[in-house]
Amino acid sequence: MIERNPPPESKTDGRRSAEIDPPGSSRIPLTMTQKTAARRMLQSAREIPQFSVSRELDAEALAVVRNRINADIEDAESRVSFTSLLIWLTAHALLKHPRLNGRFDEDAIVQHESVNMAVAIDTPQGLTVPVIHRAETLSVYETAEALKDLVTRAGGKRLSGSDFKDATFTISNLGMLGVTRFTPLINPPQAAIMGVGAPRDTVRTNVDGILIPARTIEVTVTGDHRILDGAEVARFLQTLRESMEQDEVIEACLSTGWKAVPAGGNI
Repeated sequence: MIERNPPPESKTDGRRSAEIDPPGSSRIPLTMTQKTAARRMLQSAREIPQFSVSRELDAEALAVVRNRINADIEDAESRVSFTSLLIWLTAHALLKHPRLNGRFDEDAIVQHESVNMAVAIDTPQGLTVPVIHRAETLSVYETAEALKDLVTRAGGKRLSGSDFKDATFTISNLGMLGVTRFTPLINPPQAAIMGVGAPRDTVRTNVDGILIPARTIEVTVTGDHRILDGAEVARFLQTLRESMEQDEVIEACLSTGWKAVPAGGNI
């Protein structure tokens, strides 16, 4: 019979900090929001084989769409933001690539009918990720209002449990903080998450092969390799890029007003 020494007791009180941290260090307890995020990110890193695909999108095309949408909106607070427009475009792109709007389930892929779009929001209490439910049924204006409502309530600590339920895809935009590119971790049990960077000036080749100034944003999609592959994510990003440059998408934004585009519409 082999005897083993018992494992050392876990030290979870203030003595642990005193033993391993240098003098002058302070111990700041995590908020409940931060504890939840830490637990989910550890689960994500441990359990999900993840890969990422990045692509540059035409920020000028996106700006044109946004400016045309906002042209007749006098109240600055009611205007559509870049994030709102991206959420709207992404929700419709996901309808054409439903695996990205699904989850892994042992020996199957669960594909969701609706796009419940989780949006990462920075608050004084830490990162929080509430959900715009059935985003594919909303107009771009309704999307902007829904996002504004979540941001306001998140800042005031007025989100409820229902605001976090049933997310199927996540968008995280760090562009407003000057970040041009980052690779987010999947929010389990979702199959994918998209990180959005800040617009940056660059150059591109026109149809005549001449270098011309351009303005782009880089988006990175991290996917669950158990049910997604690089080609599938690349095709999704191609759909998203094309939707930003199609006149019918702009017209759909403008013509529907506050009414949603029917799911499955030509977006």
